[in-house]
Amino acid sequence: MKSGENNYAIFGGSFDPPHLGHLAVAQACLEHLEVSEVIWVPNHRNPLRNKAFATAVQRLQMCQLATEGHEGMAVSDIEVSRGSKSYTIDTVEELLMVRPGNLWVIMGVDALDGIMGWKEPEKLLRLCRLAVVARAEADLNKALSQVTEDMRDAIDMVPLKPHKASSTQVRFDILREATPELMLDPKVWDYIKERGLYRD
Repeated sequence: MKSGENNYAIFGGSFDPPHLGHLAVAQACLEHLEVSEVIWVPNHRNPLRNKAFATAVQRLQMCQLATEGHEGMAVSDIEVSRGSKSYTIDTVEELLMVRPGNLWVIMGVDALDGIMGWKEPEKLLRLCRLAVVARAEADLNKALSQVTEDMRDAIDMVPLKPHKASSTQVRFDILREATPELMLDPKVWDYIKERGLYRD
C-alpha cells in the first residue's frame, strides 16, 4: 500500500506507564509502514490481564505527555471513554466508521501468539492489517505458527532493536525507590512523581 493520509495505525495497550520503549515501537511503525499517523489507544480495561495500577484517565494523560512534540503521533480516548472491557475489534470498527482508510494494529509477538483468544480475530484481520514488532525471527515464526495461512497474509513485520524499558521494570524501580527516569519521558516522570503513582 502506498503511504498517504488514509493510512494509519493504532497502538493499543495498558501503558502503565508509557515509556521510551513504547515510543521506539511507535516511531519504528511510523517509518516502516509509511503511515501518516500512529494513534496511541490506552485501554480502559484489558480483558486478558489483571487490573491496571494507574487509572484509565491517568494512563491516557501520560500517553498524551509521552507523545507531545512527536510528529505523526496522536492519542485517542476511544477505549477510555467507552468505559468497559476494551476489545480491539470494537475499536477498529468504530475508527473505520469515522476515518475510512487502510488501518494497521500494532502489537508485539507475544500478542500475536495469543491472538486466537481475542474477540473475533478472523473478522479483525478482514478489517485491518497487523503490524507485528519482532525483536527475534524465531519468536515471530513461533507466533505465526499459531494463526491460519489466510491470517498470515494480513501481517507485516516491523523490525525493532531490543529496548531495555518496560512498564513492569518502571513500576518495580519506583516501588523500591529507585529512579526509572532513563526509561521515561521527563514529563511522564514528573507526572508520576507529582501523583505518587506506583508507590504501593
